[in-house]
Amino acid sequence: MARHLPRPRRPPPRRAAELRRRLLALSVRIQWHPFWATPAGRTPAARVELRQRTAADRTQVAA
Repeated sequence: MARHLPRPRRPPPRRAAELRRRLLALSVRIQWHPFWATPAGRTPAARVELRQRTAADRTQVAA
């Protein structure tokens, strides 16, 4: 039977604090972007349906 050896620990990445701050800033931007911010009473499924309807309207107009 094969023995599994423990993986050697990798050192923490350089500039870890800077990368964490950048990730946090990007996460906040995504959270508050109008596409992802869902007001009460609206669901992501409703946005998808609206997008599909407008796409269908565009194809009918183009034809």
